Amino acid sequence: MSKKVKQPSLKSIEKDCNTIELDKRNRILIVSSPYPSALLASAILSRTMMRLDRRFHITFIEPVVRIDDINELKQKYDSSALILVGLDLLGATRIKKGSGYPIIIGGKSESEQTESLRLGTDFTLTAAAFALSKSVTEQTDYDLQLAVAGALLNIDIDKPTKDANTDIFGLAKSKSLVEERKGFRLLGVSMLPLDEVFFYSTNPYLKGISGNQKVCDSLLNEAEIPVPKLRTPLNNLSSKEAQQLTSKLILNIDPNTLPHLLGTDFEFIKERESSPIRHLSGIEIMGLTAWTLGELGAFMSILLGDRGRSLRLVIDSHMNHHKDVISTVQRLESSTRSESTLDATSLKINGVKNELLPDIGRIVLESGIVDKGRPVALENEDSFIVIWPARNLSLKEVYQKILNNNVELTATSSQSIRIIGSNQEKERGLQIISEMNKKSG
Repeated sequence: MSKKVKQPSLKSIEKDCNTIELDKRNRILIVSSPYPSALLASAILSRTMMRLDRRFHITFIEPVVRIDDINELKQKYDSSALILVGLDLLGATRIKKGSGYPIIIGGKSESEQTESLRLGTDFTLTAAAFALSKSVTEQTDYDLQLAVAGALLNIDIDKPTKDANTDIFGLAKSKSLVEERKGFRLLGVSMLPLDEVFFYSTNPYLKGISGNQKVCDSLLNEAEIPVPKLRTPLNNLSSKEAQQLTSKLILNIDPNTLPHLLGTDFEFIKERESSPIRHLSGIEIMGLTAWTLGELGAFMSILLGDRGRSLRLVIDSHMNHHKDVISTVQRLESSTRSESTLDATSLKINGVKNELLPDIGRIVLESGIVDKGRPVALENEDSFIVIWPARNLSLKEVYQKILNNNVELTATSSQSIRIIGSNQEKERGLQIISEMNKKSG
């Protein structure tokens, strides 16, 4: 479990920005980790480069990399200035200066040299990106919207601490860009028809409801939702109708799912009411799904302002993904054949696409199809993916531990990795995760 560290204030980050000179080279390479907050920070930086009329490129890499790999990247793109976003850097090797040192936003490092180049932390990625951008050009309300979205992903709204994230939140509220709201935290609450928002829900997965059209229809009927509203978004319900629907839902879902389904969300006032990213929950779910699907570039286009073709393609892709995930989970619910040890569960599910496995694994853990307290290894014809209970186990800690044991891997979500190599290496990786899971308690 990671120790809590005091986070910097926005003022202290702005002060640090005064000591950082944005490379004057015309070409900029932004290297981002796949976390949603890192994508939001990279979007802020990209928009700044556009306003500065700089040529830039964004690339997405693993959240943990060796410093040697960064030096190779610098050599390969020697005509470009590097900005690293949300990456943990392994090794005591020095980053070679070459034409200039990279700007490092967030992440951690084992090297004192790279720590001295770092701005902000993983918890303040968007605040740091906003402050750095503001130090070189004026920022727009939309940039602040991106910054507060990333900040809110890392704020404990019930126990907020004074730091750069709460500073950004306060700034966005003062400009009437964001409002706190209570209600459903589902993808599509302002966009999808009522029955579809429950039918396609995988985050959270509503056991017995997700993927079951008959149950969805029955639920809406029992809640006495007026017929004209059945094909309208959830947000169109009156307070009384929403309360009736909530009371019926509570009777039909696992109590452990409730905090993920209902609670505090945030609404971005300047987004269209029908936009899937008008709410923080929508941004988070779409970002995590884009990571799993390998569609980070398309999601970045949306963050950069494309609300046309890119948005439509991403929504279609994500809806198909959720439907396929639910279909496979339902099949596993009726006929699960797993192999279990004291420390982990293994499932072979041939004929299932690689990109479905991380969400399937998360759901079978959350819904209790397999033991909730142990990691689950899912294997199809060409992938071996390990998913662990969310709790306190950090992806970056898992990744670093396995990488240091010379096992090749890729991060497939914030709580899963794909292990590449021999059966022996796969077993070694699974064993490492199982041991870490036990220690996390």
